[in-house]
Amino acid sequence: MRTIYENYRGFRVFKHMNNYNAIINKPEENEHEVVFDHSQLIEILNTIDKYIEQ
Repeated sequence: MRTIYENYRGFRVFKHMNNYNAIINKPEENEHEVVFDHSQLIEILNTIDKYIEQ
C-alpha cells in the first residue's frame, strides 16, 4: 500500500494493488467511516470532490 495524498480535502488517498482507495481522516463521532475505491486516481479525486460539495 502506497500513500498518494496524506490529506486531500480531509481524505487519505492510497494505492493498493491496482486500485486507489480513499478513507476520511477523522470521521466525526456518530458518523460512518467514508471509504471510496476506484481503479483510476482521477475517479477517486472526482468522487471526493463531489462528496465534499454535497
